[in-house]
Amino acid sequence: MRNNIIAIVAISFATVGALWGIGNLINPESEVDLPVEDILLVAQRSTFNETNPDVYVPVNVPTKLVVQNDDAVTHDLKVDPSSNGGITPINTAPLRGGQDFLTAIVASKPGTYEYYCSYHPQMRGYIISH
Repeated sequence: MRNNIIAIVAISFATVGALWGIGNLINPESEVDLPVEDILLVAQRSTFNETNPDVYVPVNVPTKLVVQNDDAVTHDLKVDPSSNGGITPINTAPLRGGQDFLTAIVASKPGTYEYYCSYHPQMRGYIISH
């Protein structure tokens, strides 16, 4: 009895695998969407990533954002509500040295949105959604 159950399970797996393989041969995907890479912004020496880079994100695709403070002073990262409602606001709250914050950038409309550190006015960059 036990051998019959093992045989049925093995045959079921083989059948499902074969059907999946045949389905991929008949209907191959013409385009493969690769996931958007995570974004890391490191606060150090009163800049993000040394240059306050522009961050590019696709519309309607939440993109993981990690804000990391590798500085001796407190930083934060903010994205204010936009006039067109095209991006979800972000506020990491104060991050002391060695702390990090995980969130997501969610842009529902194409546009350019500013991110900044409220403690250091020179720490500014743009999120560009397309």
